[in-house]
Amino acid sequence: MVDNTLKYNKGLDILKQSTFRITKQRKDLLAYLSKFETTYIPVTEVDAYMQKLYPNASHTTTYRNIKEFSDLGIIEQRTEDGQLNVKFQCDFVTPHHGHFFCQNCHRVIKLDATLAPKLQADLAQFVVLTVKLEIFGLCDKCQKNQAS
Repeated sequence: MVDNTLKYNKGLDILKQSTFRITKQRKDLLAYLSKFETTYIPVTEVDAYMQKLYPNASHTTTYRNIKEFSDLGIIEQRTEDGQLNVKFQCDFVTPHHGHFFCQNCHRVIKLDATLAPKLQADLAQFVVLTVKLEIFGLCDKCQKNQAS
């Protein structure tokens, strides 16, 4: 796993290359989110954290910054049970990847979502715009704990 400082710096570099201003609030949000590479966190929890740091900031600001970070590929987002959840980007080189979700500990493990040659051949007559690979089950650690 990459050190949080390295992840934070990669996110900051992407932010610096964008048209968005580098504010203390955005840097604090980025630092907080960089702690969540292997688990998704509800946006409401992110907002609550930011409200503690910036009690006078609007909720809209936090949600807008999260959307901007997502658009830039700094964070990943998904909706589960009607709630938006986010996590820090776990692979800046291949942002289009899949995830394995442990149903017990909620750990998220990155998967290579490259289409297999057979699947590509089967879809040759189509234009594939996006692939979303999500697999749910028990991770190796939880399986070991259940066996004990």
